[in-house]
Amino acid sequence: MKKKILIVGGTGVISFAVVNESIRQGFDVTCINRGKSKNQILSCDVNVIIADYRNSQIIKEKLGDNVYDVIVDVLCYTEKDIEYSVELFKDHCKQYIFFSSCAVYNKGKGDYECTEDSELVNPIWQYSIDKVACERKLIELASKYNLTYTIVRPAVTYGDTRIPYGITPPYGFHGTIIMRILNHKPIIIWDGGNAYSTITRVEDFAVGLVGLFGNPKAYNQSFHIVGDERYKWKDVIKKLGDILGEEPVFFDMSKEDYASEIPNRAGELLGGRGINQLLDNSKLKEAVPHFKTTITLSDGLKKTVEYYKTHNYIKGVDYKFDADTDRIIAKWAKKKGIATEKMNLRFVNYLGNASKRDKLTYWLEFHKENFFMKRVLKMSRFIFRLFSITNQKLINTIFVKKM
Repeated sequence: MKKKILIVGGTGVISFAVVNESIRQGFDVTCINRGKSKNQILSCDVNVIIADYRNSQIIKEKLGDNVYDVIVDVLCYTEKDIEYSVELFKDHCKQYIFFSSCAVYNKGKGDYECTEDSELVNPIWQYSIDKVACERKLIELASKYNLTYTIVRPAVTYGDTRIPYGITPPYGFHGTIIMRILNHKPIIIWDGGNAYSTITRVEDFAVGLVGLFGNPKAYNQSFHIVGDERYKWKDVIKKLGDILGEEPVFFDMSKEDYASEIPNRAGELLGGRGINQLLDNSKLKEAVPHFKTTITLSDGLKKTVEYYKTHNYIKGVDYKFDADTDRIIAKWAKKKGIATEKMNLRFVNYLGNASKRDKLTYWLEFHKENFFMKRVLKMSRFIFRLFSITNQKLINTIFVKKM
């Protein structure tokens, strides 16, 4: 009889690869999914529970008395998330797998190789703090409920829609990076782009993860699921340029200066992408001996570029990210006395289908530090709120009258 696997999601960059690898290895796969993604998991090889994962009543009804050999939850980011997930699934699985992250380590300057037993919690990165809290809560709940668990810690993974670079636009918009290279716009690197990262293509990652399904060596243990390849960030972009047939243009600044310009991602940069991320994978290889890197970065990036080209660049161009990158470069080039005439720091209709809204988005983002623009944006937000409040009062008045 086939072993039964339940995966929460199944259409994300990583989870989609895990679904495919699970099927390839002969598992009976079920996914909990809202059915809204364009990634098609609704095939004869996959059972799908179409429901909102956060609606526990519906999920419990659909689960019924089913017990799965493995349940994989990729959607836990806080203690509340892990409490919800464990409470939902504790009576329905023999092995519970939690997606943590290699961001959990207190790496300081990152000049050493982490094992699964290295010191936890990077205090300057909230994502790290939250993931460690999840791990600790899971261990506490597993002891309480006698639940067998496995914690997996991915590093930088990538696939058809994701370019493995440190600071990028949202997934599906990574064609923006491709467009910048093709149009000779600079790519920002930090500290010479010399920080190393362990990079793994999702198809290889999936082999490592599925190898832990029902594996006694994985019970109540934590694992890095990372490949054998380590690259400097500048080399990732150089390889991408080689594939595109263009020499990338770089703009170098310190990670501290870059972080000051993108405060919502400062922890990610200063605590992760800006330092070496060297991760030992010997524990995984001991538990899953056939695991290894089979897709090199060059071959993997070729797949990504080809996917974007053949899928009309998926979600298109992120003009907000593009404009903010141009703004940062223009600002710091001026501070450093670097000429920008040849940097092409302007709106570019990359795909020939840019809308007026795209142009406005770019313009507003590029000029967002302008004093006059700040006043205009502040006034616009005030008017929008006032309009929203007035409309709501009008709706309430009409509703009351009709009653």
